[in-house]
Amino acid sequence: MARPLSEEKRQALLDAAAELVASLGTGASTAKIARAAGVSEGTLFTYFPTKDDLLNQLFVAIETDLTETMLAPYPADVSDRERLCMVWNRLIDWGLAHATARKALRQLKVSGRVTAESRNRCHAMQRDARTMVEACLAGHAAPDRIGFYIDTILFDLADISINAITARPEESATIRQAGFDLFWKGSAA
Repeated sequence: MARPLSEEKRQALLDAAAELVASLGTGASTAKIARAAGVSEGTLFTYFPTKDDLLNQLFVAIETDLTETMLAPYPADVSDRERLCMVWNRLIDWGLAHATARKALRQLKVSGRVTAESRNRCHAMQRDARTMVEACLAGHAAPDRIGFYIDTILFDLADISINAITARPEESATIRQAGFDLFWKGSAA
């Protein structure tokens, strides 16, 4: 009878992959990933049949964590601007708390190794979060630009803000608010 797979080893492999993809890109070798996880390369392939499978599962795991953060309940009695500011703060908080995952996700998003299936799975998972942000921007932003503001500006501006906060943590509150204000005012119709 085959031994059951250890969730601890699987998570160690995902953590090691995130660390190495963040620092070396998707070209990080499976040997380095296995070594960083404290297992043999053969063990890596027991959990992930191919390197691409490992990278795709890492992509989905990071996107799942980010999406769960974004979908935590919000107060119902706040304005669209206040709700969007809460979304912004959760995005910034997640990025600051998960620096390695954020860097790995950036590498994975531009990689040709992440399949359309994985990307579609994540898009489907994020549908509710996106709908909420679209609702916050409805009536504020030009309808034909809302997708662009969400897909490009929101995340890129959050990334810039996270980098600035990391460089100047003593100015965290000011940078965080300035980033949100720039997004809100810049997206006004």
